[in-house]
Amino acid sequence: MGIDSSQQNKTVMVIGTGGTISCIGADPFDLHDYPVSGKRLSTGEMLDRFKLSFDDIHVVTSGFEPVSSTELGPEFWFALQFEILDAAQRFENLAGVVVTHGTATLEESAFALDLLYKSEMPVVFTGAQRPANAISTDAPHNLWSAILVAADPKARGRGVLVVMNGSVFEASEVTKTDNFTLDAFNAPNSGPVGQVIGQSVKFRTEPHRCSQPLDVRQNTALPRVDIIAAYAGSDGMLVEAAVASGARGLVVAGLPPGYATPDQRRALREARQKGIVVAMASRALSGATVSLRQNDVPDLIGSRRLSPQKARILLALSLMHTNETKEIEKLFAQFD
Repeated sequence: MGIDSSQQNKTVMVIGTGGTISCIGADPFDLHDYPVSGKRLSTGEMLDRFKLSFDDIHVVTSGFEPVSSTELGPEFWFALQFEILDAAQRFENLAGVVVTHGTATLEESAFALDLLYKSEMPVVFTGAQRPANAISTDAPHNLWSAILVAADPKARGRGVLVVMNGSVFEASEVTKTDNFTLDAFNAPNSGPVGQVIGQSVKFRTEPHRCSQPLDVRQNTALPRVDIIAAYAGSDGMLVEAAVASGARGLVVAGLPPGYATPDQRRALREARQKGIVVAMASRALSGATVSLRQNDVPDLIGSRRLSPQKARILLALSLMHTNETKEIEKLFAQFD
């Protein structure tokens, strides 16, 4: 890997989980349907293929079975948390951890881990928009940049970060905004908190945690929380179906700036009467979502800056502690 371990003074662990960054397409021009080839690289194979080189960073590897990120969810989040905590105990000089991940659910895994993770040591997620063997693949640069960020002392105390296309984002703010371009990840509300420029990492904000870690037991099943899409003319059937399926919480991907339709509001009021906690998010890419009185849903929680998919994660983890809407609202208020 171009690394002389005798000269190292910092260690970064790379944990591979799969995704585009690990894929081998049918040929260098296979930029869309590469997953069907079934060829995926292990963490070590990725590092060998990319021939990454660092002056003062020793890279060690770990990994899960490489899969599409469409297959990953809460069980994986808890397993990943355990893997990182175990690594911190095994390596005395571990500076940080990099997680390679498919981009489809990368923002969700990163945010979930940020809510669970308690250490000052940085954890950095990265992925790729083009497979490892594609023409002008972004995989080597993204992985190299993520390792640099994970090893940088200025990354400590920032929680979980995401590094893509040279930009560094907070897990709570980042979202995928394009299907195929290399600059597909952005933070519409805040922008990146840093950049990888050459071999240097430049942060533009001071270290802070944008969320307080939640105390959740390992491998505990999350309560069911469903996302309900609001669109012109939508009725209350999906709300009723979610409640009938055992949902303890609902997140509405509301009409901007945070509305449900009249039929949905009636169904949501009935859900609240049954003790279902309801949070209102928005389909808009930026701007905070607050609890608007026009919705007329008792104790409706505004998702603030969180997207519907991230609001779902926070609500599910919150419901493991309490059903009290005022207590849950305090957790959402961290993201004003």
